Amino acid sequence: MKKKITAIMLVVMMISGFYTGTVSAASERWQSDNDMAQLLSGLNIMVGDDDGNFNFDNYVTRAEMAKIAVASSSYKNTVALGLQFSPFSDVKGTYWGAPYIRAAVSAGIVEGYIDGTFRPTGTVTYEEAITMMLRVLGYTETDFGASYPYGQIGTADGLRMTDGIEGQIGMPMTRRDIARLVCNSLDTKSKLTNQDLILVHDCQFIEDVTIIASGTDDKTLGSDEISTSAGKYRIDESFDDTYVGCKGDLVVKDGKYFIAFSSDEALKSDKYIVYSTLNDAILCYPDGNNTTIQQFRLSDSTTCYKDSVAYTYGTMRGQMEMGDVVRIRYRDNGEVDYISYSEGTLDGPIKVSSASWISSFDTNSQTKIVRDGKQVTKEKIQINDILYYSDSLNMILAYTQKVTGVYEDAIPSKDLPRSIVVSGVTYEVEGVDAFNDLSSNGSVNIGDTVTLLLGRDGEKVAGVATLNEASGSIVGYVTGAGRKDFAKGDGTTYSSYYIDVVTADGTAYTYPTDYDKKSSVNKVVKITINNGKAQVGSSVSATSVSGEVSYADMKIGTKKVSDNVVIIDVAKNVYSDVTLYTRTYMQRLDGMTLKSGSVLYTETDSNGEISAMIVQNATGDMYSYGIVTSVTKGTSDIPNTAIIMSDGISYTVTGMSGMSVGLPVKFVKNGNMADYATGLEAVSGTVNEFENGYAVIKNIRYLFSDKVQIYEKTGTQYRKISISDATDGNYSYTCYSDDVQNGRIRVVVVNKK
Repeated sequence: MKKKITAIMLVVMMISGFYTGTVSAASERWQSDNDMAQLLSGLNIMVGDDDGNFNFDNYVTRAEMAKIAVASSSYKNTVALGLQFSPFSDVKGTYWGAPYIRAAVSAGIVEGYIDGTFRPTGTVTYEEAITMMLRVLGYTETDFGASYPYGQIGTADGLRMTDGIEGQIGMPMTRRDIARLVCNSLDTKSKLTNQDLILVHDCQFIEDVTIIASGTDDKTLGSDEISTSAGKYRIDESFDDTYVGCKGDLVVKDGKYFIAFSSDEALKSDKYIVYSTLNDAILCYPDGNNTTIQQFRLSDSTTCYKDSVAYTYGTMRGQMEMGDVVRIRYRDNGEVDYISYSEGTLDGPIKVSSASWISSFDTNSQTKIVRDGKQVTKEKIQINDILYYSDSLNMILAYTQKVTGVYEDAIPSKDLPRSIVVSGVTYEVEGVDAFNDLSSNGSVNIGDTVTLLLGRDGEKVAGVATLNEASGSIVGYVTGAGRKDFAKGDGTTYSSYYIDVVTADGTAYTYPTDYDKKSSVNKVVKITINNGKAQVGSSVSATSVSGEVSYADMKIGTKKVSDNVVIIDVAKNVYSDVTLYTRTYMQRLDGMTLKSGSVLYTETDSNGEISAMIVQNATGDMYSYGIVTSVTKGTSDIPNTAIIMSDGISYTVTGMSGMSVGLPVKFVKNGNMADYATGLEAVSGTVNEFENGYAVIKNIRYLFSDKVQIYEKTGTQYRKISISDATDGNYSYTCYSDDVQNGRIRVVVVNKK
């Protein structure tokens, strides 16, 4: 950012004879003591004392000014330090400043007095310092006229060399004044070359640069590198890491070495560690604090710098993972201006195989342990949990999701199992533990019934359970049954009946059976496993548990609930072959009144507290939600067809009546089809408040679903927008909720007023 001299000022200077050159815009920055010290020491023009202090309030002598002027110029390498020769009677050859004075005289930068003296220890004056720096820039007496020093001062003012200096003729100059004069001169064009003076140092100013990351934050960078919006540069140990995330002017040498930086913002950037991302917000912990999570609202269009490139938050959101680093900058009104993002480190996955698991991580007394989203003590971590460790957060994250089925294939081979097929589903392999267990060197063979330990995304295999899952018994909800092919250890297949079941902790199992068990679908049953085959018992009777759910008291009615309770919510669909279920939590059920008929199964622990529970149609979270974007009316031979848009993906539903464009719906996904869809009811009443997380309608607060979808209606077209866009825009709102207790707002349609 550079100021421009006004046309009126130029005219005055030209008329008065004080200005004869061309204007070069001096930088607004490089005026603070720290910025000037960084720049001038980086170029070896001015340096601090033995303690690094610049002593900006000290006055500058004529000898010191001669050295500074030469060091600023193209003559900086002409100083002959070993040659003892004096050009003036009062400058001995042994005097420290003699070589610099001699070089300055040879370059035409300085002159002595009429009496043949130089007066090296005399304080340099305002006009003397200006004249020296003008000569460094290639100006001579013919440019100034005969009226010394007014021509020199007028020329310097016109070139903006005197910005920030409160000087007058005859006034002595402090080191601060000289530093500002030199910094301004470096950003001024030489008369001879019409290029910034700083180029004689093989350096250049680069304006409006954002420093994105250093090796401290981004492990893809070397310890001596930074990434910026202008590229990557080498740094040394003096680099100030608080510059990361800031925007300002940069000085680089030879196009690759960082010399100095001047931020255009008064505050340094705030550093945070990513915990999670939402469509319109990012959840972070402040650097060094893993107890207070903060939320920052962002729109999809918010600028997000990464690897020297400006992206948008909407583009980068899917790449951000827990443990990554962001720097957040704000506008004057408190809104986020831009963020810079760099990848952090997350150790793991590691499978817990012994009680000494914690020795795998560099922990301390402040390390936070979170198991399936809940903070716990280290004693709560169990064998076969999957762990990750974020050094940035000083946090251990434990996950317990499992899936059991028949190991059918390894891709591309058993020697190199990058992914595997278990009961017809393909899973990527993540981490060395899973690779070793599933490869040719492991104990698991094709055709075995295996229990996979899933990582933090719930999709990749991070390990294989060491306990024997081929025998024993489980109680769970049957989600499917029928007949299909299974793999054998010799590479052949065999056909068998099967049953799919999910337990209260969300673990999904597939087992071969001897008989067709379709009659057990959508029921809770006890299954006995013998040598990898399932014997299905009769339905398990429902447990009599009912009443209001209190998360604060960990109770359902009067029944106490364990702190470690596991819960799934299931849905029985008469319109679809797809059986739905989802993990849920006491926090999600908080405030609901559960009827005994909606609780299908409970288990209790040794304390008599509920430790596992299967509920039915309690949350509605297992369904998908969207909006109908087109309808094709059918014929006697062809059924009606509707297209549902959900999170940017289109799903086709056929044969459903009552579908109309713009209708928000709840539906069941089955590939790219929707097996079942039904319209949502609008919450009646005017929306009084519409904020991130909730809406107030008729003085009642309705919470948004964590996956709420917002569509802007324009004519007959519907465009998905973010919550922040909807909140900031001038809209009217219609909110659509599901029909369960304490239902969430699933879809919002907005119209511009």
